[in-house]
Amino acid sequence: MTTVLNGCFCMEKMEVRPKSLPNAILGTPYYAKIEVFGGYTDQDNFYYDIQPEKSGLELSPRGLGTKYVTYNHLEVKGTPKVTGTITIKLYGGTYGTMSCPGRDFKKTYTIKVEE
Repeated sequence: MTTVLNGCFCMEKMEVRPKSLPNAILGTPYYAKIEVFGGYTDQDNFYYDIQPEKSGLELSPRGLGTKYVTYNHLEVKGTPKVTGTITIKLYGGTYGTMSCPGRDFKKTYTIKVEE
């Protein structure tokens, strides 16, 4: 019975939500949440890229600076300094267990910034 239960757990779908992030307005504070489901995200196997680099937005894990930091709950925040499109690319992986391998994920978000 244990093998069956572990097998079902390993089938949990890896998902990054929401499907898309809200658009932004130039010079107006922006905040959005991103959540990773389907395993515990390995902080040593998590990378992101925001383009353009000086967009005014940054991404951080919830609880950064505390002992309760989690890379499954991310926050996008800041004040957009550019118009056009801001792209956020996430790459990461989850920890594996003795019975389930870790899994990789990637997700790209685009935020349209208007005046």
